[in-house]
Amino acid sequence: MKRESILLLLIAGIVVFLGGCGPTEPNTPPTAAFGFVAQNDFRYAPLVVQFDASASFDTDGKVSSYGWNFGDGTTGSGLKPVHTYSNPGEYLVTLHVFDDRGGKGVASDTVSVLAVPAGEILKRYTWRYNGAEKALEVLIPETLYQYYHSQYREPLVNNYKYDDYVLDPRDDPTISDIARALRAKIGGGDIEFAKFALSFVQGGITYALDQPGVEYPLYPLETLVDKKGDCEDTTILYVSLLRAQGISSMIAAVDTDHDNMPDHVLALVPVEFSFASEIDCPAGMHVGLYAIDSGLFAMAETAADPDTSGYIGLGCDPWGIDTSDFKETWNL
Repeated sequence: MKRESILLLLIAGIVVFLGGCGPTEPNTPPTAAFGFVAQNDFRYAPLVVQFDASASFDTDGKVSSYGWNFGDGTTGSGLKPVHTYSNPGEYLVTLHVFDDRGGKGVASDTVSVLAVPAGEILKRYTWRYNGAEKALEVLIPETLYQYYHSQYREPLVNNYKYDDYVLDPRDDPTISDIARALRAKIGGGDIEFAKFALSFVQGGITYALDQPGVEYPLYPLETLVDKKGDCEDTTILYVSLLRAQGISSMIAAVDTDHDNMPDHVLALVPVEFSFASEIDCPAGMHVGLYAIDSGLFAMAETAADPDTSGYIGLGCDPWGIDTSDFKETWNL
């Protein structure tokens, strides 16, 4: 081998050797950043919170791990952990991120979990509307619930005045608060609210019959707290929510089996004649529109069971009834 070639090989080896032992570029620590959101926008304990550290980054490498201190004595890991705060309080949450060269970044923020005020009952509802999950969190005064729960109802009487359960004024502020919260979630006009409130009653309240041989109508706050009721209970609640938003409606005792005796209770909501083009009923159901006193009313079946029959939209009639089947009505 020529002398020049040997010399070049020696020089190349020295360069490789020295390069392996030379100084490396300094590591820039990663930047930690995170956000969080309470499940369903709830505020009170127990509160489920979704954390997200996707905003964290590393300019000269990559973030390799995420460590969390949730501020309540527990820890976690991962990019998007979910954590439940069982008790109210202010929790300082700290995120530690590490890059692929051992660098560390830290970020902190505070999660506030509210305590249910003394004398209030916390109730949460989840349901679906137009294919999307919806949720509502409300506080109901316990003394007001107990007041209504203690009201005497004579059993097996067929002349109940269902409007009395709507018009009692003591629960008006609470019902108005709930109706406003529902309106804020959906926006739109009165008909959009009427459809949304109907989905809330159908999906948020479990259909449950009275005990055999007993007719026991519930006031709206009873149905909201118990989260269950039969046809008159859910109808009373529904028209109470409409009334709180200034929407007139009717309660109707109807004959669904055409034996000339009322056996069911539902609501009737005033609509424009153009509303007929908006109605899309499930297969096998009828369009429930009725001309009453020169006005047009849409049926609102409040006692649907979404788990078995799906939602029954405003203006859909599962019974096949006409105005002759309305045995008694109450204007509200």
